[in-house]
Amino acid sequence: MDLVNGFDLKFSLKLACLYTIAKLKFIHPILPQKLRDRLPTGWNFHMVLTAIKSGGTRIYNDYYSKFREPISYEPKVSVAPEFEFTEEDIKFFYKNGYLGPFDLISPEEAEKMRDHLVNSIVNIPSKMWKYEFQEDTGLASELFPDDENTNGLTEEYKQHILTQVNKTNRHLDDPKLLNLFQQPAIVERCAQLLGADIILWRSDCFEVPPQAKGTPWHQSSQWLLHNMRESVANPLDEEELFQVTGWIALTDANRKKGCMTLIPGTHQEIYPLKVNRRPNEANQMYRYDKGQIDFPIEEASTQLIEVKAGQFFLFSERVIHGAIPNQTDSSRWAVNCRVAKASTRLFTKEMFEKGHHITYHKLKNISLNHWKAVLLKGKDRFGYNPLLEQQHR
Repeated sequence: MDLVNGFDLKFSLKLACLYTIAKLKFIHPILPQKLRDRLPTGWNFHMVLTAIKSGGTRIYNDYYSKFREPISYEPKVSVAPEFEFTEEDIKFFYKNGYLGPFDLISPEEAEKMRDHLVNSIVNIPSKMWKYEFQEDTGLASELFPDDENTNGLTEEYKQHILTQVNKTNRHLDDPKLLNLFQQPAIVERCAQLLGADIILWRSDCFEVPPQAKGTPWHQSSQWLLHNMRESVANPLDEEELFQVTGWIALTDANRKKGCMTLIPGTHQEIYPLKVNRRPNEANQMYRYDKGQIDFPIEEASTQLIEVKAGQFFLFSERVIHGAIPNQTDSSRWAVNCRVAKASTRLFTKEMFEKGHHITYHKLKNISLNHWKAVLLKGKDRFGYNPLLEQQHR
């Protein structure tokens, strides 16, 4: 089904006004909060022009940028021989957007970690977050007319979101999970791609239940999609590789059991979403995004990433990726860790002072008091992010 429906002239005129006001920063302090929440202050001109020219049927849900090739494909650091990448390995990563899989822990250790994940992490409420629910999602409600706003804050919806929150950044309150992400097999490989000074800033736990659908195609880079106004991840140079994700299988993930799939090479550019401005779908509660990515998926050559329990692979989340359905009678479990250059500023000053908003979950005033970056290797030469104190490294 083609989701693109209904050029909206009123939307285009309104967005043009909002973008103009967003550039007049000197007047922002006197503006009502409701208006400030609708200003696309973190957008570039290409994003605004695309949205306006399309009448709101093409919307970037992440910061638009193109990906720049490095001057050299030599590893950025020297590491132990068992973790070494060749120049050809790194060239493959830059061409395709992924590398691996690699061995990390034994299948038996993976099973123990999965049991720990289920029994001691995801089913126990996280103590890391304080937040409130919100009806008005600010700029997101202007951009996506089929937003979850239409569903209301039911108890069912709140429980669904609570489940998602409980799976995020649990390495900050679970030493076993943090230790998994600190393994040299992950850290030393990330350092060869990113450089000597790297931090862990986010982790997630993923379950694809038995006989469940997979995850729709999507891209991520700077996490503008949290509130659609300002990016969460702010590197020194957005066109440079500044972040790599390690995806760790705790059960086998294969073509029958919900493995990851991606479209090699699509990390070269961030693509907009095709948005339906005349929605007729009854329930949007469990949609991953607010539209389909504007890329000819049907014509593309996709790559299944089959990973055995205890293995991991590295990829740039800029690459268009998703997960296929789980056709088995048992859950597929995985965790990931997002590793960035230490020069990357995570969250903005306003997010720390006033609370973060994740509008696609209808959350506001999320306290970041307990959020910390974890220094995985090297030094923090910038001081942009609060660091987790660690007694043993």
